[in-house]
Amino acid sequence: MGTDVQHKRFTQSDYTLFTERLEYNLQVLSQLLERPDFGVGKPSLGAELELSLINSEGKAQWLNQQLLVLAKDPLLTLEINRYNLEYNLAPIAAAGKPFTKICHAINRKLQHLRELGQPLDARPLAIGILPTLTRRDISAAAMTDDNRYHILNRALKKLRNHALEVDIDGPEPLQLSLSNLNIEGANTSFQVHLRVNPSQFTDLYNAAQLGCAAALAISTNSPFLLGHQLWEETRVILFKQSVETRQMRHNHHLGPSRAGLGYSWLSNGAMELFKASVKDYPILIPEHCSDDYQQALAAGQAPKLAELRLHHGSIWHWNRAIYDPAEQGHLRIEMRTLPSGPSSVDMAANAAFIVGITQGLRSSMPAFTKQLPFHAVQENFYAAAKNGLDATFLWPRKTRTTAAPISAINVISKLLITAAKGLAELEVAQTEIDYFLGIIEARLATRQTGARWQLATLKQLEQHCSRKEALQQLLYHYQKNANNGQPVHLWKIDGAPHAKQ
Repeated sequence: MGTDVQHKRFTQSDYTLFTERLEYNLQVLSQLLERPDFGVGKPSLGAELELSLINSEGKAQWLNQQLLVLAKDPLLTLEINRYNLEYNLAPIAAAGKPFTKICHAINRKLQHLRELGQPLDARPLAIGILPTLTRRDISAAAMTDDNRYHILNRALKKLRNHALEVDIDGPEPLQLSLSNLNIEGANTSFQVHLRVNPSQFTDLYNAAQLGCAAALAISTNSPFLLGHQLWEETRVILFKQSVETRQMRHNHHLGPSRAGLGYSWLSNGAMELFKASVKDYPILIPEHCSDDYQQALAAGQAPKLAELRLHHGSIWHWNRAIYDPAEQGHLRIEMRTLPSGPSSVDMAANAAFIVGITQGLRSSMPAFTKQLPFHAVQENFYAAAKNGLDATFLWPRKTRTTAAPISAINVISKLLITAAKGLAELEVAQTEIDYFLGIIEARLATRQTGARWQLATLKQLEQHCSRKEALQQLLYHYQKNANNGQPVHLWKIDGAPHAKQ
């Protein structure tokens, strides 16, 4: 959905033509995927880092367009709300020391934004959800003045045909009825891309589906929304509800969610996912072009498939297939489950863990998909988002024919070995593997994720001040720790209020 949208209004004929173009896109992609040499190459990694902007008081700072102009960085883009930005980090080879490179790239980008934002009192922060957000920050006025977001908002409202209902349980439940999409912009994530060869796509995608619950449980970082303590990774349930367009019948949604894990194990490669996107999900933005993709294919070029990429980008599955025409065309798995933050080294470690799990589980997936019903994968994922390290998963076992309930802590402990194996298969340097998976192991030992640190810090601060002030103080300590570059398992629980931020 980062694609620029030129038109402001669409007619029924636009939807009709877009539907025809989608079918045409699928035909061309099918022919492209039949080529034995398509997308074959060394694995590579990429990442997208979504950020919030805050001022010296820890409040959302609505200055994303001003900072974008100042940055003059083609890798920096606007996000849906005026206090959100996104960095698209340049792709790098998976072999060697990719996570060190990712960590250094994040540090450089954040430092540049801090320098640019200082005169404007605008400070970048990587955190799943800003705990200091107010109702004003999710109002219609908060939307970035960009054509694609206005169109997206209108399209979702039209499909929904009723108010956006937010209903999140937890220690301090939250119910809201909203007229716009802007609460979705409360979420910021760290999205990791893994380039894969088409012949390995099915098993790698299924591995990402299975492993993402464990990766999420050890990286939760958004326990608060609008002053309420909710899930350890509230971002997951909030995103799901904020883009919900399905109708209800007998207390059950009809059709698959636009933000979910899908509804079955993958069996026939990436093409299965692209076909499902076209078949199962209504079109939101029918902006089409007149490019002759067959001509590009005949000329040995990778066709743009602009319509399919636009439509597929409006379906926010937590693991998403990506077709990219760059570099003669290739496939990626976009892993969207990780939150933004807490520190750059934490995000690099989270990336190492989720990529290592995905690669390390690949060879086991044909057996595991027979052993574990897919609904258990979904339940594992939402249990991780709600309860973090206290979750229990239904998990497959190599020596058994049936899955068994296992604590998230035990699963993560076992998967550290799997992740190390997977990273070694990708030719990641052993020092890199030891260092970044060592951070995950230390976080597991201390039981301190970003969410757990926030919860413990707020509890201490509320002994001295109100919830509103405590959340501002919490954010001050969070930003200080994040800027110092320490991984979150080393962060002290500091309940002493800071006089001035």
